[in-house]
Amino acid sequence: MKRVLIIVSALTAIALGFRMFAAVRLANDAPNDGRIYSQIARNVLERGVYSIEEEEPFDPTFIRVPGYPLFLAGVYRAFGIGNDRAVLVIQAVVDTTTCWLAGLLAFNWAPACWPVTKRRRAALLALALAAVCPFGVIYVGTILTETWAVSLAVGCALLSTLALKSPSTGRAAVWWLACGLLGGVLTMFRPEGGLFVAGVGATLVLAGLKKFDLKRLFRKEPGRSSAPLRTFICGTMLSLGFALVLTPWTIRNARVFGLFQPLAPANAAMPGQFFQSGYTEWALTWIRDQKHEESTVWTLDVSPIKIDEFPDYAFDSAEERTTVEALLDQYNNPRPAASARQPPANAADSGNPSTDNASDDGEPDDSEAPGAPEQSHPEMTPDIDSRFAEIARARIARHPIRSRVVMPLRRAISMWFDPHAQYYPFEGDLFPLSALDREQHQQYWLPLFTGLTMIYTAIGLMGLAVMWRNGAHRFVLLFGMIAGPRILLLSVLEYPEPRYVVMLFAFIAVCGGIAVAAFEKKRGKVQSY
Repeated sequence: MKRVLIIVSALTAIALGFRMFAAVRLANDAPNDGRIYSQIARNVLERGVYSIEEEEPFDPTFIRVPGYPLFLAGVYRAFGIGNDRAVLVIQAVVDTTTCWLAGLLAFNWAPACWPVTKRRRAALLALALAAVCPFGVIYVGTILTETWAVSLAVGCALLSTLALKSPSTGRAAVWWLACGLLGGVLTMFRPEGGLFVAGVGATLVLAGLKKFDLKRLFRKEPGRSSAPLRTFICGTMLSLGFALVLTPWTIRNARVFGLFQPLAPANAAMPGQFFQSGYTEWALTWIRDQKHEESTVWTLDVSPIKIDEFPDYAFDSAEERTTVEALLDQYNNPRPAASARQPPANAADSGNPSTDNASDDGEPDDSEAPGAPEQSHPEMTPDIDSRFAEIARARIARHPIRSRVVMPLRRAISMWFDPHAQYYPFEGDLFPLSALDREQHQQYWLPLFTGLTMIYTAIGLMGLAVMWRNGAHRFVLLFGMIAGPRILLLSVLEYPEPRYVVMLFAFIAVCGGIAVAAFEKKRGKVQSY
């Protein structure tokens, strides 16, 4: 035990040191979401309103769930408004705690037939793998929800595991209640956390069905006939805990907006606010990774979008490309307001009226006559959006399997097998190799991170195989219910950011610890379990 404590202390020091380095030396304020969260926290403290606005009238909002903004508000109140360094240091401690939770989860997921010493070894290995895994560490240095989301998700999985293993219905019900409460907190940090809770609940039901014996139930024999009642009680407690956490936010939204809105809307739009659903539907027919995401999706209604930003596979024909180019021209150069819609005298002679008063590169011409209407801000109008929807429907009709199956699968693969170096100084794409930035040493770091992704994935799958072969079926099912729905959801969204799957690498570390522990030296031989 003394040796175990020394190892645990050393691994904890490594984990904390790595994360403190990320918080202090690799801090990154680039994410726009971070500025939104910070602004909400400031408005809560300074004006008592939950708003993303930087200027009056500070209208309230619900496009972000309140968990992370309220955490920021608490830190700002204690250490000073805008003190992001304190936020990052706290996140470093939270992420170090996650490594401990991963170790505890590995101890409980390890096959019950293993001796305690071997299960303890699996826990230490999982702690080590979580401590040195670089994919999630970088988010300690950002004002984003990932650090808290990972910690809460692993904690929720641990509570559900203890509930599944509990022989007593009463004790299991308490564990499930705690799991529901923590799952609700997770959902208040990340709205898709509700999927996580649903996956845990599905595991509870499926595990209960496996224990259900219909013949014993009708013969009223003791034993497995109590499984349905236990499942019902535990499921009720899980749902109760989850609902209790979401209730205050739901009531607030009902009182302020008159809407039943327990979570943030998927399109991040307020009631009555136009959302470009047609353009999004069209993007989903071709977008397969994050390479073109920033220039074609995130810049919508912010800056002009040029046809050259799109890859060739975004169009099925030259005619379709021409149509999209014309729509983008309307988006980049919207018609001026009614008071300024009078065309210039030579409009009839212009070869392209939509580009009048613009320079060759699409920017406003500084030499335009005084008093002429200013260049309008790019705008995706309902009419343009509906035209993109028509193009999307035509593409889907021509290639339904490509649009409904192949593209989501490619997005899922690209998210998972990304180098996961986002927000590191050397972030970027591994391919093409000729485009790697040697000043940032991408030629070394990106292949290394890609290799680590492959290694963690491989040992994670090995761990699942070991668990299945040794009878830990419930926990393999739990992993599947945690990972499967999340990857499926992310694969049908138009922004396949690899950071959204980072949460799952904590569970990969758990399975990896079990895989490595499955091999032990015995009498000079390596024995596999």
